[in-house]
Amino acid sequence: MLPFPPGSRAVIRDEEWLIRRIDPSTDGGWLLTCDGISDLVRGQSALFLTALGDTIEVLDPVKTELVPDTSPTYNATVLYLESLRRRSVANDDKIHLGHRGVMNLVP
Repeated sequence: MLPFPPGSRAVIRDEEWLIRRIDPSTDGGWLLTCDGISDLVRGQSALFLTALGDTIEVLDPVKTELVPDTSPTYNATVLYLESLRRRSVANDDKIHLGHRGVMNLVP
């Protein structure tokens, strides 16, 4: 069993990362290929060697604290989900025009 499962979230050097791949390294440790999740490192990829002594804390999804949305008509949740949806790439064979995606052009 791998010590750092791919697909898990981890805190490395005080930032949150998504572990994409884990490979054995020649120094006896592991080479972690990660994508940044937290604000400072979002959109960046990084490689970490576990033998260098960095503290790597794998986040347990069981310990996730759910926070209720108290905004009227769940506006905060809808806004968050909409922002995630807009960041995703369309995976169909249609042509998508981003600058006219949500506009109804009326003369």
